[in-house]
Amino acid sequence: MQKKLIALAVAGMIAAPAAMAQSNVTIYGLVDMGYTYRSDNIASGVGSKSALDSGVQSGNRLGFRGTEDLGNGLKAGFVLEMGLFVDNGQSRPDGNFSRQSFLTLSGDFGTVAAGRQYSPQFNMLSALDPFGTGTVGQANNLYVHDTRLSNTIAYVSPSFSGLNVTVAHSTQADDIKQENLANVGDARVWAIAPVYRNGPIMVGLNYHRIKAKSVSDSATKVWDLGGSYDFGVVKLSAMYGSRKDSDINLDRRQWFVGATAPVSEVGNVLLSYGQTKNKGVTGSPKATQWALGYTHNLSSRTNLYAAYADISNKSGAAFSVGDSSNSGQGYQQGFSVGVRHRF
Repeated sequence: MQKKLIALAVAGMIAAPAAMAQSNVTIYGLVDMGYTYRSDNIASGVGSKSALDSGVQSGNRLGFRGTEDLGNGLKAGFVLEMGLFVDNGQSRPDGNFSRQSFLTLSGDFGTVAAGRQYSPQFNMLSALDPFGTGTVGQANNLYVHDTRLSNTIAYVSPSFSGLNVTVAHSTQADDIKQENLANVGDARVWAIAPVYRNGPIMVGLNYHRIKAKSVSDSATKVWDLGGSYDFGVVKLSAMYGSRKDSDINLDRRQWFVGATAPVSEVGNVLLSYGQTKNKGVTGSPKATQWALGYTHNLSSRTNLYAAYADISNKSGAAFSVGDSSNSGQGYQQGFSVGVRHRF
């Protein structure tokens, strides 16, 4: 009897690695802490503000990523990612896995993903913004965009000589709203985004349509076109976008240009300039922003960063210098410095 138990235990030990080899789960995350100083508030009488902030360059996160080889070139996978506030140790109040939570099935046909995930527009914006949609210098201080889509099914094609096409549909994008309207939680979104990458070149196009059925019969139509070219001594990027809905006085045109210049093997200077303008409103409110920054890699996973940004609002515009996790709270000038570690 004892020999049989030992034999079973040994057999289990041998079988366990084989079972584990068929699937793989990775724990990953990011910790970012920085100091921010903001001034020149839109509201008169509001003084400057300084703070030790969490998630300045990138939002803090803890995630689980897994894959399973199903055979015949087919794989199943998942991503569960939650946001954290490192300055006080609390999780984000908008849900346990509110950053990302989706299931994938991939093969020679491409990848199908279902759940809460980044929008094609945000993926394009973060790839072209020299500041990577983080620090006070982020282009999305002005560039109105839709970051994540809940209840979404997306298809990403395989690469055709560098060209990938993403198609996505959300039946109920909980935190997406038509601009100038309240978030009613029933917005439906259709999106398509072809992106071409080949060596130093990237060119992308995004189109998506937002319709909140319970508020308006109209729909917000969004177009974005952008690209970048890496010359070696400097990488130049640009993006132009349009958000239009005549029923809610929306005719926004927005753009930015940027540059990333390596000054050493571990350091990059960042520069961007952008503008947004709503021609659908009386007076055509307009805002411009310029930003300057620097990143310094201490290792492949840890870097230092610093950035300064200045926004000029005109004709009733009210944009402010936020960062990856914090709103600008009406401030039009800002400086941030900090450290980011990925694991």
